[in-house]
Amino acid sequence: MRSTRIEERIDLFESYLARHPRLRLRISCPSQEFSELEMAQGVGRWLSCVRGMWESLDVGTQSDLALLMFQAPAVPHCVEQYVLGLIPPGAAGLDDRPQRHILVGLNDASDRHLSEKLLDRPDLLRRVRALVTRARERGRAVEPLSCYQASARMDELADRLGLECRETPTRTLGAGSKSGSRQVFRAAGLPHAAGTYAPAFGLPELARQTADLVRSHGPGKWLLKINEGYGSGHGLAVVTVPAATREAALSALRALQPLTRSITRAQFLSGLSAHGAIIEQYLETPAAGEKRSPSALLFIGQDDGGATSIQLLGTHDQILGEDLQYLGCRFPASAAYRDTIIIMSLAAAESLGRAGVRGHVGIDFLACKGDDGRWDVMAIELNLRQTGTTHPHRTARALVPGTWHEDGRLTHRGTEVHYMGTDGLVSPAYRGLTTTAVIRALNSRPDLAFDHAHARGVVPHFWTALEPFGKLGATIMGRSPEECVLLQTHFVELLDDLSTQRIRTRTK
Repeated sequence: MRSTRIEERIDLFESYLARHPRLRLRISCPSQEFSELEMAQGVGRWLSCVRGMWESLDVGTQSDLALLMFQAPAVPHCVEQYVLGLIPPGAAGLDDRPQRHILVGLNDASDRHLSEKLLDRPDLLRRVRALVTRARERGRAVEPLSCYQASARMDELADRLGLECRETPTRTLGAGSKSGSRQVFRAAGLPHAAGTYAPAFGLPELARQTADLVRSHGPGKWLLKINEGYGSGHGLAVVTVPAATREAALSALRALQPLTRSITRAQFLSGLSAHGAIIEQYLETPAAGEKRSPSALLFIGQDDGGATSIQLLGTHDQILGEDLQYLGCRFPASAAYRDTIIIMSLAAAESLGRAGVRGHVGIDFLACKGDDGRWDVMAIELNLRQTGTTHPHRTARALVPGTWHEDGRLTHRGTEVHYMGTDGLVSPAYRGLTTTAVIRALNSRPDLAFDHAHARGVVPHFWTALEPFGKLGATIMGRSPEECVLLQTHFVELLDDLSTQRIRTRTK
């Protein structure tokens, strides 16, 4: 979109705001702020800011909200129309969503953070800051800058816009590092794996720490974690230490191999040197048992007086690959351990709230079932940001007119609702598929398209990665886990059929 066109759209947006003083204003920059090596993992990762369009659904559920969201590259208009149309118009028949919603899209698909692209456009930032300033002068409520996660760069962007960040202050981010997570769990009295509580920045120091741990807990597998800058299960390496000596530990560490195959040993060691690493006991799957990776998603609020509030948003069973990378999630987490992770999550959140943390918080656990059928739950790590479970959860929370229960369930008209979330619908055959074609095909399938009345169907996301990379994500809602799996299967078949038709058309 040309800058003049962006300015015209912002002018129209502000003009509408001026005529409707009841509206509150939100500015959103859903930029993932991970390290460049982390952002290089996976397909189309640099376009992941488009997952933040779950916030667009808030415009359909909150009639007093006006939203300006930055995106790069620009999101096709048909996607904006599709998302805004997922919720039926209100009973009064007056639907001003398009006027209360603006995507400020930059024609920039380069491998850089969205925040970096915006900071390179001072004229655009001055224009949006003027919008914010005039909104306040008119007495309008202006929310803090909505973002995926805090960072020094996000602080600079917020300052340029005259806003504060909605996610946790950067001074508290240490509590979400690998070492900080373990310190929080220890202080809250939550069970967690044996390991270190402060990062080491070289192999000799790690070897000394590892030898001490092996001396106390015995030889075996240990998990090495780069302290910060990584997510989705990247930044991990497993080492097997045969004896409780510094020499044995150092030999094992020198032979380490990152679990993520696309990260080289040299890159991993560079990350270790820059960010430090902790080491903790690798928790094996019990003999004749089972191991799962549940998580909890919370939001910590803070009022003007500094008082905190904690909202449990949801629990999930995460879907991980063999290398422990995050692939997707299922809602809700199993009832076998759901109450346990809720209790543990609230305890951790209370500790975080006292430390000044606010915004989205994800807490990862490990649930191990022994041959006696009993589940043991360990806290694994904290994420002081939005997570891979945030966009499917927020999508369901916006679209399903149901009841969220304290025990972690969602019901609609007395029937329990389940959902799956994935970013991993990827195929070379999907490259070149257009968003228009997918939306048209999905809307022609009432068995797949989201049905608001029955809280069932497929809601795609990750739109801007479809045409160039053949990648799409989806939130899939149904009455059971099995129905969600079936809907995903049928949606993949739809994508496959569209790809086949496109190839046949091109070869004629």
